[in-house]
Amino acid sequence: MVALDAGATVVRCEETRDGKPIGELVVEVFKAALVIDRDGILMEKVAHECAKRPGRVTQPVAVTLPGASGYRASVEYGRAQSLPFMYVFAIAPHDLGVDGGVLVTVRSASREWPSADKILRSLKVFGRRPVTANDAEYLTLLPLVGDD
Repeated sequence: MVALDAGATVVRCEETRDGKPIGELVVEVFKAALVIDRDGILMEKVAHECAKRPGRVTQPVAVTLPGASGYRASVEYGRAQSLPFMYVFAIAPHDLGVDGGVLVTVRSASREWPSADKILRSLKVFGRRPVTANDAEYLTLLPLVGDD
């Protein structure tokens, strides 16, 4: 299921099996002055999203894509949650003319969620130059859902 939230730049995908949630992936676009402290803003976005709920949080680590880069962190909430594993990515193009980025949040029932991997691998990060994260000549394996 894919839903667009009214009034926001958000795409939400969910997968269920036998009425139970397997995972949820949310993609949001955010506006930020990335020229001044690009890395700090992206790292802060990841840390802020991870701090919303208590759990075992990994430190944000840098990720690099063709034409874009950012940070990734994960949270493990515990088995009482239906989706106890969360992975957060804050990514922005290298193009300083773009004043924003993309926040991707993946929540899953297990450490691995193949559907999220497929969706993340299809992510295209655009700037003024036409380099995207999954162009054949720039194919990059993202640090996706799974063990850190």
